[in-house]
Amino acid sequence: MAKSNFLIESINLSFELKCLEVLIKSYSTSKILNKVSSDWEEKTFSSHLVSLMKDCEMALKYNLTITKEEELEDKDIDNGLKSPKVANPIDIRFHNIWQNLRLDYNIEAKNISSTEWKKSNGKKVNASQQQTEYITNGIERFLTGHFKDKNGCMLGYVVNGKLDDLLLKINNKIELQKNSSEKIDFKELIINNHKIYESSHSQRNIKHLFFDYSN
Repeated sequence: MAKSNFLIESINLSFELKCLEVLIKSYSTSKILNKVSSDWEEKTFSSHLVSLMKDCEMALKYNLTITKEEELEDKDIDNGLKSPKVANPIDIRFHNIWQNLRLDYNIEAKNISSTEWKKSNGKKVNASQQQTEYITNGIERFLTGHFKDKNGCMLGYVVNGKLDDLLLKINNKIELQKNSSEKIDFKELIINNHKIYESSHSQRNIKHLFFDYSN
């Protein structure tokens, strides 16, 4: 008997909440370990979190498979219609199987800063560019790009400044590039005392998590 769309949506929502909880628990662990540097690149943050999530008790309990930098399914590449060189991997991915139904949850991560700053090696960080890329190479990929038909969310590694200031600046850019109705805002979802933000778009709603790694 075919599974109803309502049942599939309910299972995907339950899976999403488990993935978010594992992610947030691992972030809390990373803060306790205190091995992270704001100098880190985005991929380093993601790799660090994935290593912690694989040992997370909840991830083991629910038999979650967690990967990093995984290429997503692309029928055009599979059938030789597009070069594999243009494949766009997702930063973090969760897998599970429920009654022969494959469950996937995809996380696109970005480093974000409030103002321009210098890393310990003297290299300048362009905060405005990071904020713009969060929209163009993050949000837009879930709306019209590589991830438009994938379950998932955005994750911001805050490496400089305060979240309130960051959200103000990102939302100002969203208003200029798109419109004010698509701003990122906190709705009502809180997991382990961690606020989950959301943006509403004509194509879909997108959840946003922000992990503070600023020094």
